[in-house]
Amino acid sequence: MFSIDERFRGLPASREQVLALYQSINSPHLAIPGKPAGPAQAFVLGLRGSGGFAVFIYLYLSEAQDCAVYVPGRRAASQDDYQQDEAEALAFVESMGFMMDDAHFRALPPPGQDELLKTLPVFYKDPKLVPGAAKSRADEKRTASTNLGRLLASF
Repeated sequence: MFSIDERFRGLPASREQVLALYQSINSPHLAIPGKPAGPAQAFVLGLRGSGGFAVFIYLYLSEAQDCAVYVPGRRAASQDDYQQDEAEALAFVESMGFMMDDAHFRALPPPGQDELLKTLPVFYKDPKLVPGAAKSRADEKRTASTNLGRLLASF
């Protein structure tokens, strides 16, 4: 039903297009074909387009600042098909080990919706553009060892 589409690097959307947003509350270690293995965050995004409705799965690999976007077999679904696709998408990511939480996007006030659109990696054109994207492990280790060295040098 869902397959990776390498052409997608993100799913920029307007507030009006977003029907539903689910995000993972955990970050299991994943090995996605063609991507470096590491902790991942999942998003299931329901969008309204001019031709109908569609559900996308976005997996964000924070250490690699990379992503994998799974697209549905049908892009312009009816309302009934959309609900079935959404349930299948949630089952798919849960089978990978993700625990999903409904962000209740439509129930949020507009400023809250705008905040999610500005901060979540799923809404960026490229995962490397995500503000506050995680540093590489090498950078984190270098910073930790530098801090330790400075601490020990102070004695």
